[in-house]
Amino acid sequence: MKILIKPSDIVRRCLWDSYSYYIVGSDKEAEKLLKEDKEFELSERDAIVLGLLKVMETDNLIHRFNDYMVHFLTIKSIKEKDSILIRKRSMEIAIDKFLDKFPDYWTPPANYASALKDLIEYINDLRSQIEELETLTLTIQNITQEFYYSNSAKKLLNFNVY
Repeated sequence: MKILIKPSDIVRRCLWDSYSYYIVGSDKEAEKLLKEDKEFELSERDAIVLGLLKVMETDNLIHRFNDYMVHFLTIKSIKEKDSILIRKRSMEIAIDKFLDKFPDYWTPPANYASALKDLIEYINDLRSQIEELETLTLTIQNITQEFYYSNSAKKLLNFNVY
């Protein structure tokens, strides 16, 4: 299969962080590729690694973020007695990591610029709401960590934002 794609298309599909890490290997080289924005052939293996074959392009970045967070909470939550918990630090890292999908050196088209601005605003609101969540401090394997209740964090995600 022949896959022709531009680096800007990879960013619009929210796959830039994976592409720059797994395929390119260096941020400087990735930045150079994105600034040139020339169409190139991507191997089928690389497309599978990126997850390119299972993603659609949309400018509804808030919905993309919410899907990402639900998947993250589903995968990373742990069961402790009767509660399902997520590490506080893991949640903060996951939120920051999503924004890595849109590098600072990318110049988005108008519809994505607006969507990106809305996403950043939504994430900042979500961060302030998360800070107000009840935390639980547990010691697991002699390490004391703070946790949120996973279901409380999921309830903060708003899927009805347009």
